[in-house]
Amino acid sequence: MTLTLDGLRAEGWRDLRSTGFTYAIGQVLFRTDRVGLEGGFLAADGLDNGNGSIVHGGAMMTFADIIMGFAASKAAKNRYCVTVQMTYQFVGSAYIGDFVTCVPEIVRLTRSLVFVRALVKVGDRDIGSIDALFKPVGESG
Repeated sequence: MTLTLDGLRAEGWRDLRSTGFTYAIGQVLFRTDRVGLEGGFLAADGLDNGNGSIVHGGAMMTFADIIMGFAASKAAKNRYCVTVQMTYQFVGSAYIGDFVTCVPEIVRLTRSLVFVRALVKVGDRDIGSIDALFKPVGESG
């Protein structure tokens, strides 16, 4: 079965507003009904690393940054958050055509930082482990 954005939307996924560089990996989706916040993207043609159909690590890190930053923003009362630090351990690969997901977890929220961790998956297979720090900036929106 071939996944499509329309099919994923029919399953309850919603479009996350993406602009500028964040749209480089294509449409990022999210939902909040199963496990809290969950993000996903469909690995489309053009995201390969030039070595067959494996998704480029930069695309994987961009996706994780987008979803984890979105979670940090929600935790910080909708303040815009910038990435201070992110460590991504690649433990597997995603391939063109895969639907990649990420469920961020807020580890700690302080006045000046949001600590977030997550696993990136394709189906039930773990392909990435991430720890990140975000700094809320600006006013609540």
